Amino acid sequence: MKRLIWITASVLFFSGTAFGQHAYFPEAGIIHFEKRVHLKNFMKRRMALSKDDNFDRSYMEQLMSKAPESYVYKSKLSFNANESRYDAVQEELTGIMRNLEWYGFDHNGSYYQDIGKGLFKNKLDYNGGNILLEDSLLNIKWKITNEYRDIAGYTCRRANGVLLDSVFVVAFYTDVIPLSSGPACMHGLPGMILGLVVPEQHYNIYATKVEIGQPQITSDFAKKRDKPMTRAAFQAFMRDRLRVGDWYTEPEFNFLMINMLL
Repeated sequence: MKRLIWITASVLFFSGTAFGQHAYFPEAGIIHFEKRVHLKNFMKRRMALSKDDNFDRSYMEQLMSKAPESYVYKSKLSFNANESRYDAVQEELTGIMRNLEWYGFDHNGSYYQDIGKGLFKNKLDYNGGNILLEDSLLNIKWKITNEYRDIAGYTCRRANGVLLDSVFVVAFYTDVIPLSSGPACMHGLPGMILGLVVPEQHYNIYATKVEIGQPQITSDFAKKRDKPMTRAAFQAFMRDRLRVGDWYTEPEFNFLMINMLL
C-alpha cells in the first residue's frame, strides 16, 4: 500500500513538474503589445527635417493643438518554435488621428519572420496602398547588459542594439520564451523581445499579456501576382517617388525610411 501511494505521488509530482515547465517555457502562443507613440515629439522632429514649403505650418499647429501628447496602438505577435507574425489590431481612429497618420508615425504593418530560414516579410500601408517587402532578417548588432525589468510577468534582460547603420534601439528579452524574435522586425537575442524602445522615432513597445496556445501563422500577405520588393529596391522606389532633394530633404527621407523599415 505504501509503495502504491509513493508511486502515485511520484507520478503526480513529475507530471506537475512537466506541466509547469511547459507553462513556464512557452514554445507557442500569442503576445499582446501596446505601442506608445509620442506624437508631438515625432511631429516636431519631422517638421524640423522637412522643407518649409512641404508643411502648412498653421494647419499643423492647429492639428497638434488638438492632438494628445501620445497615442497607444495595440498589436499582437503569434509565434511557434520557428516563426512569428506581428500584426496591428485594427481600431477606429478619431479624425485628428486619421489626419496625423498621413505624416507617417505608424503604417499598420504586418511582419513575418522565419527564424530558421532567415526570412523576413512585411506588408505596410502607405497613403492607403499596400507595400510588400521580402528580404533576409534585418542585421542587428546587440550588446547585452546586466539591467533587468519585469514585463508582462516575465523577467527580461536589457540589450542595446544598432541597426540600419546608425539607429539605436533598446530591447528587453526573456529566455523563458526561447524563440529569437520580437515585435515588427526585431530578432537576434537569446529569447523573445517583450520590450522595445526606439528613441529616434519617439516610440516604445511593451508586451501586456502572453497567452500560451497553438496559433495559426501564415506568411501570406497578398495575392500571388503581387510582387514584393527587397529593402534596397523599396528605398530606391521611395526615393524616386518622393523626389528626394526636391520635395523631401535627405534627412527627412532617412527619417521616414527608418520608420517604415522598422
